[in-house]
Amino acid sequence: MSVDEKLARGIGPAARIALRHAAAEDDADAASLWCARLAGFGMVAEAEDCFRPAAEGGDLAAVKCMVWLAWEERRVGDARSWLERAARTGDLWAMYELGRSAPGQDEAERWYRRASEAGHALAMNDLGALLGRTGRREEAMDWYRRAASAGVDIAMNNLAIQYVLHGNLEDAEHWFGRAADAGNADGMANLGRLKMEAGEVRDAEVWLTAAAGKGHPGAMERLAALMEETGRPDAARAWRARSAVER
Repeated sequence: MSVDEKLARGIGPAARIALRHAAAEDDADAASLWCARLAGFGMVAEAEDCFRPAAEGGDLAAVKCMVWLAWEERRVGDARSWLERAARTGDLWAMYELGRSAPGQDEAERWYRRASEAGHALAMNDLGALLGRTGRREEAMDWYRRAASAGVDIAMNNLAIQYVLHGNLEDAEHWFGRAADAGNADGMANLGRLKMEAGEVRDAEVWLTAAAGKGHPGAMERLAALMEETGRPDAARAWRARSAVER
């Protein structure tokens, strides 16, 4: 028996157990990792054979394993078929993923809306984005607000942008601040920009530096401009150089 065969015999069962746990917990990073390990040993088909009977019998964790394994093999149609089974049980993760992988806008909206109305916070944000792209800005803002209130940092930033577009800079600053405090780099960069435009240079530098430290190229460019304006040309050149690398 080769080394790879010995490893496969040990890793295969362990990976299937770990994948089932990750899928049941909707842990995308772990599920993707274990699927990749199974694929690395050519064991995706074997894993599918293992999970299929339980999945066809309605075991939700097994159904989700089948979704992840199909994704690993780039079989989007199979993945969506299993997602639809999961969604029929009321599973919010499955509804959200059906929205994300929908081939058309109408179907995406239908699934995002179902997930959002059932309380899936990320779906609320994505529904807001979809509605905004189709000109339904008031409804988009409502869903951004719901997602932001549920703690989704990207929605906080998106809501703040809507407030900027409406000319409400006070509420925009509040939500950019919430996004920034949650660690969202776009929120930090946008708060820094707002502070710059308000003439609050010291606060602007703090937030632009924080965003730049997270690799945000736009923040690096603005920070470079700020450094030039405040007589720090060497620092400006350094940030421009970093921005060029990040882009």
